[in-house]
Formats: sequence, C-alpha cells, structure tokens
Amino acid sequence: MAKIESYQGFKAFRVKFNAESTTQHWLYYKEHSVREKNASKPSNRTLFVVNVPPYCNEDCFRRIFSSCGPVASIFFHQKPSAGTAPLEESHFFPKYPRIKGFKVAYVVFEDNRGLQNALKLEKNMEPIILCTDETPITCGIQKWCQEYNNRIPDISLLQKDIDTFMEKFDSEASRKALKEKEAMQEDDEGWTTVTKRGRKPGFARKESVEKKIMGKEKLRRSKKELQNFYRFQIRESKMKHLVNLRKKFEEDKRKLALLKKSRRFKPF
Repeated sequence: MAKIESYQGFKAFRVKFNAESTTQHWLYYKEHSVREKNASKPSNRTLFVVNVPPYCNEDCFRRIFSSCGPVASIFFHQKPSAGTAPLEESHFFPKYPRIKGFKVAYVVFEDNRGLQNALKLEKNMEPIILCTDETPITCGIQKWCQEYNNRIPDISLLQKDIDTFMEKFDSEASRKALKEKEAMQEDDEGWTTVTKRGRKPGFARKESVEKKIMGKEKLRRSKKELQNFYRFQIRESKMKHLVNLRKKFEEDKRKLALLKKSRRFKPF
C-alpha cells in the first residue's frame, strides 16, 4: 500500500478494529485552527480528526492520544463545527439528532505539549487496535440488542424526567405572567403597556375557538358577496334551480309508486 505522507495539511495514521482484522482504516488529523474562537476548543490545545468510523468512541480516542499527553475533553460532530454539541436536557425526549455514520472528532489536551506530541505521531507505526479486552466495543447483534433494551424506559426515571420538565414549564409560565402583569401597571407618566391578555383576558384563544371565529367571519363575508349580479351568475342559478326541481319531481314519483304498491283492500 502506498504511504500517505500528508494531504491538504492533514497527517494520517492507521487503526484496526481488533487484532484479528485483516483490514485497516486511516484517520486524518491536524491542528484545529479557525477564525471563530471557542473556549471549549482552544486552537493551541485542540487536535482535529476526520474520517472517524462509527464504532470509534470516546474511550478509544482517550487510549490512542493519552500517550501524547493528558486529554481534557473529546467532542464528536457529524461535520466540522467551531462550537460544541448542544447538551440534551432529557434522556427520554431528545431534541437533537443522534450522530450516525462517519464523523469528526476534536481532542482537547490539557496543555500544548500534548498537541505537539500528537502532531508527531509516526506515519509508519503499526496500526492501533481499537477494540481490546480492556476497552471492548459493542457492535453487531449485541449493539442492536443493547439499543433495543435501552429503548425500554425505567418508569420511575421517566416520571422524574416528566416532573422536572413540568416544574420548569410552570415556573417559566408564572414568570411570564408576572412580567406581563407588571408591564400592565401604570408608570410614572401614567402610561400602561398593552399586552395580549389585556385588562380583561376573556376566553382562551384555543384552536376550536379560532375555528369558530373564522367560520363566523367567512359566513359574514359570504353574505356581502354580490350574487346573481352578472349574467353568468343568473344563468348558473337558473340551471341549478331546474336541476333541483327535476330531482324533487323524481323523488315525488318514487314516493307515489311506493304508496300504490302498499295499498290494500280493507272492507272493514
């Protein structure tokens, strides 16, 4: 296999899934340097790694780069990003999509020496084994079974998560209501801020109420429309009237026929 020295500023080293693997994978890395600065990813201490396979986790990266120096933190993203991944507030109701497939990684060292040592990794060194007895990687059927089991929530933890969310929601709603109430008070000059609630809030504008109001408005507008004003409108109204008369005539004929059939001779 041809030796890969560097490409567009990236260096490379090889990894293998386990010791029995006959294939190897290349990871490309360089110093993280962007215009948009972020305290979580300082340029002088952060290593940027691309072409990271899906099975490569944080434990693998800590074991790979701990020989270069103490690792402070590791971030995984679906694609390069200057910021950090948003934190999920709830384990059961995630807001952000999960990283799938190949990804990129940011390895943050505790000092600059760790970054410099990582940049000097030997290109021709033996491939690094990712899955070992000390740091096993779950994959295949075991991974699917584990993901399925994780989908079954613990009822007590789920209830606790729901209670925490509702407490936060109620406190936020009460804070907004208090803020609106304070805004409706007269200021020193006698002015009052008008909010959507008003002095008399009235009924709640639910979806059913909105539909009822819009239906009344549509009916009111239809009454104002000009009817039988143009010639084509007069023609259409006459045709509809004739069609309705024919339908009614046929229905009356059917009713008479049924009455004649049901008539019986009753002398007493």
